[in-house]
Amino acid sequence: MRWLRWLEARYRRDFELLGYEYPPYYMTITEAAMLALVIEAAVPRFLERPQGTQLGFLIAATALSLGHIVVSLIRKSGASLTAHSAATLAAAAMFWTVPTAIDVVPLIVILGITQVAAVSTKRVTAAHLVVYEAVVIVAGFAGAIHQAWLIALTLCFGAAVGQLLQNQLLLLRAERRAQTDRLALDRATIAGEVHDVVAHSLAVVLLNVTAARRALESDDDRDEAVDALRDAETQGRTAMNDIRRTIELLRAEGPVDAQPGIDEIPELVASFERAGLAVALDYAPPAVPLGGSADLAAFRVVQESLANAVKHAPGARVDVTVGPRARRGHGVRVSCPVPDGARRAPGGSGLAGMRARVESSGGTLEAGPADGMWLVDAVFPHHEGEARA
Repeated sequence: MRWLRWLEARYRRDFELLGYEYPPYYMTITEAAMLALVIEAAVPRFLERPQGTQLGFLIAATALSLGHIVVSLIRKSGASLTAHSAATLAAAAMFWTVPTAIDVVPLIVILGITQVAAVSTKRVTAAHLVVYEAVVIVAGFAGAIHQAWLIALTLCFGAAVGQLLQNQLLLLRAERRAQTDRLALDRATIAGEVHDVVAHSLAVVLLNVTAARRALESDDDRDEAVDALRDAETQGRTAMNDIRRTIELLRAEGPVDAQPGIDEIPELVASFERAGLAVALDYAPPAVPLGGSADLAAFRVVQESLANAVKHAPGARVDVTVGPRARRGHGVRVSCPVPDGARRAPGGSGLAGMRARVESSGGTLEAGPADGMWLVDAVFPHHEGEARA
């Protein structure tokens, strides 16, 4: 219905102006409850047929309560908590000038402080609560209400309920932020894994294609060119399967058992050698398992470094050393000459992703030029008894 949609839009705007993200139906329920209580407070008193000043106070209280509800719907500015409390307490005081057997006015006062506490700080809530308590206590001493002490205690309960609603809202906000951060981390993880797989595969494909071109240009050796192109085709298909498998693993729940690790580094280096890259490998496996994340990170460091060597230093010899470090765990070191005029491409994320992966696994990474060489040196601590992922 159109009026319900309009009402929802009005309440949503009010919450936005107050800086809170409550569902609009919260306001709908509380305003409907307030309207029902005002009617229930006014009707029995009118049936008592009050005269003179009492009738005037009763009419004023009813008009003020209903007018406050109407104004809250049609106002263009934000809600005023001070005006809300003043209208609620003034109407309650005037209602109490006309005694009745069954009085729901205390419920109006309790609902009023609950509304204030739900959209204000603890300090503001405490200030309003003091005023509400003062009005109730004065009404009790004046004999306008019975058991004022019980109503005063219930006001504290209403303020606590309002603050609890705020705490619930803060928890919902924190949960949303955590979910957003988790989604961003998942996207970054997928992007990093796909980047590593694609960079490695394209580097090997590029080497094979280059070998095929040189074979045709220099010796017109078609057999060698066909072999190189066949290797490139195989590597391309393997890359597609690796990407699909990586995404499936990242989407899967629970531990992952199929990710490559430090034991696969010799085969990784061999794939680059078969494609024509000059690589010297000095490999010693760790005596103690590195652990799941460190194991994968060590493999990715070598993979990314070899792919970068193909891209930035074509034809250069690459040295890969994998072995223990004195009192520091296990190290992975990749170095190659830096050609004159070589520059790192702007906007690349490989080095940043490599560093983040190593540090998240508890290791350290140093990367940069040193004595005419580009050096990547990663050290991973041992984690006794941790299963490899």
